[in-house]
This record gives sequence, structure tokens and C-alpha cells, in this order.
Amino acid sequence: MYILKRLFYMIFVLIGVSILMFTLVRVIPGDPIALALGPHADKEDVERMRREMALDKTLPVQYWYFIQGVKSGRLGMSLIEKRDVMEVIKEKFPATLELVLVAIILSLILAIPLGVTSAIYRGGWWDQINRLIALFGVSFPHFWSGLMFQLIFGSLLALTPLTGRIGGTPPQYITGFFLLDSLITLNWNTFKDCFIHIIGPAIILSLGPLANITRLIRANMIDESSKDYIIVSKATGMSSLIIHYKYMLRNAFSSSLTTIGFLIPLMLGSAFVVEKVFAWPGMARFGADAIIANDFNGVVGVTLVICLAFVGINLVIDILHEVLDPRIKLKK
Repeated sequence: MYILKRLFYMIFVLIGVSILMFTLVRVIPGDPIALALGPHADKEDVERMRREMALDKTLPVQYWYFIQGVKSGRLGMSLIEKRDVMEVIKEKFPATLELVLVAIILSLILAIPLGVTSAIYRGGWWDQINRLIALFGVSFPHFWSGLMFQLIFGSLLALTPLTGRIGGTPPQYITGFFLLDSLITLNWNTFKDCFIHIIGPAIILSLGPLANITRLIRANMIDESSKDYIIVSKATGMSSLIIHYKYMLRNAFSSSLTTIGFLIPLMLGSAFVVEKVFAWPGMARFGADAIIANDFNGVVGVTLVICLAFVGINLVIDILHEVLDPRIKLKK
């Protein structure tokens, strides 16, 4: 019942976001039709395309047509791709999601031990190094970090490609995730090619989440260390490894779960810059190009996907909280 109620609320959130974005992108100065057709387009062609896209109608009528298209699985024609936005998102979303998942996995693998060791050796030199890493992750913008990575590891050391998702032939399409598809088909050369292409943008995209998760785990571990159950566990002679990683980390991670969960949709948004720098053919790059070209259907479509990720992950986090902490019960 609780999940059904939340799904019902999600519909109203998506409708509200669609109305807001639909209105905002259409009041931006400029003529996107003329921009899309080019400076040498005939006036008749501009007017014909405007009629085809119902831009000669009032905003409420345009929104009604938009909703009817959504009901049939269409989001309107993209002015830069010259096809329906839904088709573009279906094609490009797996690339962005794969990049985000690799980045969040990488940040978790690094942030959890960094946060735990910082809490254990609080105030020591290892704690200072970890805090410096976290400061670096939140201080430098993605475009600068990406360019520096390309300069050092791509150009000077020639360890990673500068741009792109793959250098050779893509693997057989199964899930849309090149790494997973190459593993399923046991195509190891393609997997290696995909891995060296994704590792650069994934590292840059993971810097911000790495810093945030490290600080969260450290703060929550320090808070857990002063609680009675930890004092009793130490008094009974329990192994410090078990205390830190089985009990303290579980509760510390549960407290950080909400923030960690919301990092995924936030990374979908911050991937705009990373995908532009590394020429990654994903949905975020398409969204950035849509903003530059005033492709309103593209902007609305990408925004709705990110909004759906926010509300969907919010629901998943609530469910995971109950799994990790039995004291938390979802409202019935």
C-alpha cells in the first residue's frame, strides 16, 4: 500500500516538472526552428515545421499535444537529432547509466575504506591524507579535472584514450551496457577496449561522490564509536575488525544511505560536463547539446528522465532503510 501511494505521488511530481520545464523552455528568447534549419532556410520551411510541431498553437494546446504523445510513448521531435526524443534517449541512456554506475561503484570501493580508516585513525596522518583527497574531490570542477586527466594519462602517458566509448566494433547489443554485453558474449578484447575508454570519465565523475561518501562514512563512524554497544563489544574482547566493519559500518552506512542514493541522479546531471569533455555518446551529452541548440523537446525529455531517477531512487532508499535497520518501518 505504501509503495502504491508513493508511485501515485510520483505521477504528480512528474506532471509538475513537465509543466514547469515545458513552459520555461518555450519562453526562452530565440527561434529554435530557424536555428535548427539554418540561416539559409526558406521562410515557408520554417513556418511548415512550426505547424508540424504545433508551435503555432497556444501553450496549453501544445502541452495537451505533448501529453498525448507521452501516452503513446513519444516526447516530440528533437531539433538536433531530427527524430523523436524518446528514441534518442533509449539509444543514449544506457551509455550514461553505465558511466554513472561504474563511477558510483568506483567511489564506493574507495570511499568506504577511506572513511573507515579516517575514523579509526582520527587526527592522524592517514586521516589528514584522506581529508585532503576529499577536499580535492569537491574543490576542482569536472571540466578542469577531465582536461588534466586527458593531458596526463591520455596525451603524455598514453595510457587511456582521449575520447569516445569504444575504439573498435561495439559488442553484440543485449543490455546496452558495453562492459556487460562484452562479458556476456565472452568478448575479452572488446571488454578491455570498453574498460580503458570508460575508466577516465568514470574516475572524474566519481571524484565528487568519493569525497562526499568518505566524509559521511567518517562522521557516522565517529558517531557510532561512542555508543554503548561498541563499548560493550570492545569490553568483551571482540575483534576490532568485526566491530568496525560488521557493526559500526553497517549502521554508519545506513545513516549515509539517503545521501549516497541521491548521488546517482545527481551524477546523471553532473555527467553533462564529463560527457562533453570525453565526447561520451550518452544522454547527458545530448541534453547539453539540446540546451545549447534550444531543443526544447530534448531538454524536457532529459529533465523528465533525471526527475524520474530522483523520485524512483527515493522510493528504493526508503525500502533499503527498512532492510538495513529493522527499527524503521514503512508507513502502511
